[in-house]
Amino acid sequence: MARELGTKFWVGHLVLPLAVFILAAAACETSDLDLFLADRYFDFSRGVWPERDAWWAEWLIHLRGKDLVTAVAAGSLLGWLGSYRSSRLAPLRWPLFYLLLVIALTAGTVSGLKQATGRHCPWDVDRYGGSAPYVKLTEPPPQTCGPGNCFPAGHASGGFSLFGGYFAWRDRRGWAARGWLAAGVVLGSIYGWAQMARGAHFLSHNFWSAIICWLLALLLYLVARPALSDRSVR
Repeated sequence: MARELGTKFWVGHLVLPLAVFILAAAACETSDLDLFLADRYFDFSRGVWPERDAWWAEWLIHLRGKDLVTAVAAGSLLGWLGSYRSSRLAPLRWPLFYLLLVIALTAGTVSGLKQATGRHCPWDVDRYGGSAPYVKLTEPPPQTCGPGNCFPAGHASGGFSLFGGYFAWRDRRGWAARGWLAAGVVLGSIYGWAQMARGAHFLSHNFWSAIICWLLALLLYLVARPALSDRSVR
């Protein structure tokens, strides 16, 4: 039976992440940090985003980055299905299923939020040659143009969805859990940075994606923890 989660867990896995997110999101909302960073990547003299179609941002990080997350999800699915036939994979049945579920739920949630919020990408904003006026996330979306489809950051959420690997192996293999946590932070940050360079997202979009992915993974972990902690064949 899984041990009861103590104060240290809740501080490290809920209080601290929320505090960091609130500070980061507030910094973007109370300043021009989003615009300041976006300005660094936009060529005002030519009116273009120079890195929008750059091979490293588009082909390598954007497209191949999607392929990597898809491969992780596919590997989890195959491993989960294989666990019903392989005695070696059987003890990993729940961690593999949990990771697959986190990736799928993250993708669905972020996709739904992008449609529901109707926020615009930097390249849609009039400051950068688009037609939509710039508004902060706490302000109502502009009514003078059609809705956008850029918030939260979808591509960054793919990287951050690997937080699921941390929770999947937290109660079994600490070293593996830490590796997945590092992978989620690094890939999510790289994916988010590349999309910022392309003009696809503001920094604040990435902060929101990170906390959404973390909280979804945490919620599913709390539900599935008894099975995740059980090393026996289920």
